[in-house]
Amino acid sequence: MAKLRFGIIGAGGIAHAHANTLRGLGEMAELVAACDAIPAAADKFASEFGIETYGGPDGIERMLARPDLDAISLGTPSGLHYVQACQGLRAGKHVLTEKPMAITLGQADEMIGAQAETGKTLGCVFQSRFNPGAVIVKQAIDDGRFGRILHANAYLKWYRNQAYYDAGGWRGTWRMDGGGSLMNQSVHYIDLMQWLVGGVASVKGYTGTINHKIETEDSATAAIKLRSGGLGTIEGTTNILANGYDRVEVYGTDGMAVIDGGRLTRYFTRAEALQPTAANPKPDQNVAEQALQAFKQTHPNWRTGHAAVFASFIEAVLAGKEPPVGGREGKKAVEIILAVYRSAKENTEVLIG
Repeated sequence: MAKLRFGIIGAGGIAHAHANTLRGLGEMAELVAACDAIPAAADKFASEFGIETYGGPDGIERMLARPDLDAISLGTPSGLHYVQACQGLRAGKHVLTEKPMAITLGQADEMIGAQAETGKTLGCVFQSRFNPGAVIVKQAIDDGRFGRILHANAYLKWYRNQAYYDAGGWRGTWRMDGGGSLMNQSVHYIDLMQWLVGGVASVKGYTGTINHKIETEDSATAAIKLRSGGLGTIEGTTNILANGYDRVEVYGTDGMAVIDGGRLTRYFTRAEALQPTAANPKPDQNVAEQALQAFKQTHPNWRTGHAAVFASFIEAVLAGKEPPVGGREGKKAVEIILAVYRSAKENTEVLIG
C-alpha cells in the first residue's frame, strides 16, 4: 500500500496529537516535516519528533515547497484554517484541518472551491463520528430502526478557567477563535448530532458571556428544528466546575439512544427490545452494551479518535474518493453555530441551508 507523506502546520498541543497519530499508522503515513510561525516552537517540535521543521513567518511557504510532501494537517488557531488550507491545496497538497474547518461560511466556501479547483482532497477532523456507539446509532437510524426522528439534543458542559483563555491570546476572540463555547468546544457534539439525525433546519438561540473576560460567548443555548420535522436543543458552556458532561441524545418513534462521554450508554429499538424484569429494570442499557460488544467482534480492527480520521482521509486520497468528513460535511456544524449566533443577535429564528 502506498503511503502519504505529511507535514503539520502548527506545533502546539493538537499538533502533537497529529504527529503521534501519524507515527502510529505504520505503512499508511509518514511524518516528514512541520512548521510554526514561532521558531522556538518549531525547533522544539523537531527535537521531539526527529523531523525537519520550518520556523518563522515564511515557514509554511518553505515547507509547502518540498516536492516529497503529499499532504498537510492543520493544528493552528481556527481563524487561520481557511488561509492555510487554501494555500496548501493550491500548492498541490491534500489538506486535513482541525475543527472548525473555518469560522465563516465564506471561508468554508473558499476552501471547498479551492478543493474543486485543484482536484486535491480536503478533510475535517470530527473524530466523534468514528466512535463505535455513534456508528451503531447512525446505522440504526439510516436503516429505519429508529423510525421518524422526533427529538435530538447536543449538550456540552465543560470548564475552562480564565488562564485557558488568556494563554496565547487567541482563544475567546472573534477574529481567531470564531466563537466561544459553541465554536471551539461544542462543535464536535453539534456535528455528531446533526450527522446522526440528518441535519438541522432552523435555530432560535441565546448566547451570553457570563463568567469569563472574553469577547465571545462562554454559554449558549438554542432550540432547533430538525430536517426530519422533529425538535431539539443545543447547550454549550465552559462554566461548569470540574467539567459536567458531553452528551448527544436521539429519540425516534421506534428507538432512542444516548451517547455520553463518547460511549453508548442507552440504546433501544422496538425490534431489539428486551422486557424489563425486577433484576433488569432498564433493559435498554443491556442492549447498548450488547450492541457495543457485537460491534467490537465484527470490527476488530476499527480505529477511533484521530487515528480513524487520519486513516479514513488517507484511504480516500489513495482511492480518489471524498473522505467521510469532507469540506461540505465539515461546513454543516459551522453553519449551525453561526445561525445560533445570528439568532441570538437578531432575536429571531434563523433558517439553515
